[in-house]
Amino acid sequence: MWRLLYKMIMPLAILTVFLTGCGISKTQENGINDTTYKINRNIEFSYNLNNAPKFGLQAIYFINGKDGWAGGQGIILSTNDGGKNWTVEHTGSFNIIGFDFVNSIYGWAISSDKSILKTTDGGKTWIELPKMNENIENIKFVTVDRGYGTHEGKLYITNDGGRTWESINTKIKIDSYDFVDQYHGFASYNNSIYYTRDGGISWNFIYNPYLQGQWNVEISALDINNIWVIYRGKWTSENEEPYLILKTADGGKSWTALAEEKNFSSFYGSHKTNNFLGYYLSSINIVDKETAFAIGLNPKNDSDKILISRTTDGGNTWSSYPVPQFDLESVIEGPIPMTFVDTYNGWIASTKNGNGLILSTLDGGQTWQQQYPVRKDNNQKNIEYVNPIIIDALKDIESNAIIKIYAPAVVPLPEDKKSMYITAVPEMGKFNNSYNVDLIISDKPYDLKNTKIDLNNISANDILGDFGGFLFGSDVDAENYVNAIRQNNGFIVDKESRNLNYKDFIWGQVYYGKGKYSVQWREGRWTVEVDSTDKPQIDLAKQMVKYLQNYNLPVPLNKGLIVVNVSKNKTTTNIYWTKESSVYYINYNFKPVDALQMAVSMREN
Repeated sequence: MWRLLYKMIMPLAILTVFLTGCGISKTQENGINDTTYKINRNIEFSYNLNNAPKFGLQAIYFINGKDGWAGGQGIILSTNDGGKNWTVEHTGSFNIIGFDFVNSIYGWAISSDKSILKTTDGGKTWIELPKMNENIENIKFVTVDRGYGTHEGKLYITNDGGRTWESINTKIKIDSYDFVDQYHGFASYNNSIYYTRDGGISWNFIYNPYLQGQWNVEISALDINNIWVIYRGKWTSENEEPYLILKTADGGKSWTALAEEKNFSSFYGSHKTNNFLGYYLSSINIVDKETAFAIGLNPKNDSDKILISRTTDGGNTWSSYPVPQFDLESVIEGPIPMTFVDTYNGWIASTKNGNGLILSTLDGGQTWQQQYPVRKDNNQKNIEYVNPIIIDALKDIESNAIIKIYAPAVVPLPEDKKSMYITAVPEMGKFNNSYNVDLIISDKPYDLKNTKIDLNNISANDILGDFGGFLFGSDVDAENYVNAIRQNNGFIVDKESRNLNYKDFIWGQVYYGKGKYSVQWREGRWTVEVDSTDKPQIDLAKQMVKYLQNYNLPVPLNKGLIVVNVSKNKTTTNIYWTKESSVYYINYNFKPVDALQMAVSMREN
């Protein structure tokens, strides 16, 4: 069975683009090659669709933290709330194997029946585009009108959203490709990497890794300097497949090996790395210059057969976690579709027991929750929402508390402390109408039942923060509490105050008074301020705005408040919001966007 499964997974053939030459010839449309499987960031695979499942889901794609689509045999699903709710938007006789969206409105669904579906309203309606004589493969759109595709080594271009295509005759066949914009792109041919500056008309050699044997190549270009290339051997042993991941950060002048299948080291030439992502590399998702995820198959370990690996330092180091909801017998024959929008938030769509299944993670793949179909068991609440770090801490207080217990599903660690542990130290208020959970960083896990932690003796650098809540006598009292904090943190507006650029912020101003600069703006019912004694922290404020454009904070009863204090030695973020007659809070001592991530993930336990 293992060999059969691997032979089904392994034929991962590749994409297209590169050329040198010109000569454009017009053709009539006729769909998409039925062996192409597309993952986010143009990482693509091929496999024999005769072996593909007749049910379930085979594609998933999120454009941001809210808007996503999943597809499979005769179905397209969509969500606009990060996957909390999925809606069937379109059904038919197609078999969706990939998506490509340029924004949350314009997108394309790729079917195995040699057709392309297009939406111009975020997936509410889909139309089938005219078919071509050639089966266009590996579609990649860079604008709502301009897109690229390939067929048998030729590059095709559309300037009307996919209704018509033109081919560029080139001297070089294209194995795989990716475009950064309308003009700049990268491609592979015979293991070599090429680039174009004129939209694919001419190509120039960049690099050849000089590997032994025959390889399939996949390219993901983030910009003109940062390119990731995945080499996969076209042969396998009983339980293994060779792969090598390379990256350049200077447009191809220098290359770094990031990961490899360790049992084929003789085929990789001078490219050596100690990073191992599994015996087979199923799929990979490049999020940004520092962050990437890979799904590996690990048949030699019964407990960790499906592994997801994450890097947050550009591929230099990786952390691997099992996906317990899957085993090799339940995974579809072909790459496991995966999409991530940042370091923490991602989704997997696959098939188990003949049914479509969508899993999501809020902590970078460490834990996974089933989103679709919705689970009905009584334990779903804890399984879906509560981070394992704080489960035991909450158990000590939730049964006695008068106040509702809210907790973050995500507790991020600072980048320089990723290898350390978090200990959650709970404390119940005297009258059971308040609670607090301190979050401590340590180099080893603590057993709170056997270890007493004196918070006064903990180094300030090892205190991650805390979260908790207070129960008040009325909604008005709760609101007044937050208002008092806001007033105590108030501003002195003078001649140096100025309005922010409305293109960068929903609303905002920069204040100065008593030696303090403060950038302030509003996010719905929330007031956000970033304070500093040195200078206005405009760039940090923009980072926070960008994050909040994609993710929703808890909805406060009346108002919420976020205060960030930036000093030379420390940055702290304090978040307060009201719900019914309670005030909830998060205090975080490191990166403010991580504090926002905690707030976004707050759920009732």
